[in-house]
Amino acid sequence: MGAITSLTSLDDALKRLLEGLEAVPARELTIDEVLGRISAGLTASGELPVDTVAMIDGWAARSLDIVGASSYSPAFLVEPPVWIECGQSLPVGSDCVVEPQSVHHENGIFQVVAEARPGQGVRRTGDEIAAGASVIRCGQMIRPLDVLIATQLGLRSLSVRMPRLQLVNMSGGSGQSSTAQYIADLAAEAGALVTRTESASRTASTIASLLSAADADLIVTIGGTGAGKTDATVETLQDAGVVTVTHGIAVLPGRTAAVGRRGPVPIIALPGMLEDALAVWWTLVLPVLDRLTMRQRPTMARPIARKIASAPGIADIVLLAREDEAWLPLSVGELPLQALARADAWMLVAGNSEGFPAGALCPAYPLG
Repeated sequence: MGAITSLTSLDDALKRLLEGLEAVPARELTIDEVLGRISAGLTASGELPVDTVAMIDGWAARSLDIVGASSYSPAFLVEPPVWIECGQSLPVGSDCVVEPQSVHHENGIFQVVAEARPGQGVRRTGDEIAAGASVIRCGQMIRPLDVLIATQLGLRSLSVRMPRLQLVNMSGGSGQSSTAQYIADLAAEAGALVTRTESASRTASTIASLLSAADADLIVTIGGTGAGKTDATVETLQDAGVVTVTHGIAVLPGRTAAVGRRGPVPIIALPGMLEDALAVWWTLVLPVLDRLTMRQRPTMARPIARKIASAPGIADIVLLAREDEAWLPLSVGELPLQALARADAWMLVAGNSEGFPAGALCPAYPLG
């Protein structure tokens, strides 16, 4: 059991975790494995389409041959046009596709009753993607559209950054085990490769052995950070060789969290209760994963519908719901399940702030 005598500011705790931390090396995954992973970036090596292709079914023609064509003044073609299907490459010399009803064919004579401009009904070489264009940004989560584009480019694999996250459940309580499962799911959604361990024995030697065997870029523990009679995670981590352990973070919820390092690997000890663990996940773990993957999480700024009051000295998590074009605060400094179910975003009120007046423009991280 470890009593917290003072709180470290959230900014200082995050600075200690990120100091000297670099992105993990990129690795190649096959196309069918990359969905939801964090891209290391993709630059198109070639053009799409490779050739000028038809975008409609019709007759391939040369626009100069049918200038001014109409039903009153049809253009008679010296050379028969070529029928072409959507997606096929245009024949050499053609630069447009004429719709079927605009071409009349009788006794081997073709006449066109509607003119077409150059490029009509076609997509030229490079119109989809130019060679050298940035197709997938570095740090972007790979979407189904990105997989489609990579497939169209003829790629069989993509380069991704996938940090190895070792998740250690230090709590035996069933409720806190569900917290560990939820955090594991969030880690996978964030693009991490998760290895989960249930630590039945929480002795220093057991934890030291587990940490030594961990092949991880980030270690996250769940539970045992409070002042309960069986809460010994922080002392156990210290005894297991984790250095510069900082216990007690000035954030609500989540103030009993702890951070440290074992060599170059950051270690973050989350409280076992869901709302505390989730708050620390958002404010400390996700920024570490962002650094490891070079991901930039988007924020969405809206005015707040009513004022947010916060005591200075401790950072507060605020849950927000969309209300017309504004953010409606649902809870401040706590994350009850009902508010979580309604929330569309969350924001942080910094420890040096007393809150925001109604109408203030506040950036928030979207949920889901």
